Amino acid sequence: MKTKVKVRKGISKGIVRICSHNIEWRLNGKGLKLWDMEIEQIQNSLIENYMSGDLRTITPNGNTVSGWWSILY
Repeated sequence: MKTKVKVRKGISKGIVRICSHNIEWRLNGKGLKLWDMEIEQIQNSLIENYMSGDLRTITPNGNTVSGWWSILY
């Protein structure tokens, strides 16, 4: 699975394809990407019919950062 990452003003964002949907995501931190854990979290939410939601991840240095995801239409 390829993830496109854009970084600007301390926010990481991108678009990834999950469950036949293009998902836009953002994380509050520079140079971050989605890991398998976040992709699985989004996938489970899509299966439960959510169209958007919060994200939380742990950075390589151990900090927790938040963000969000949403289906692109």
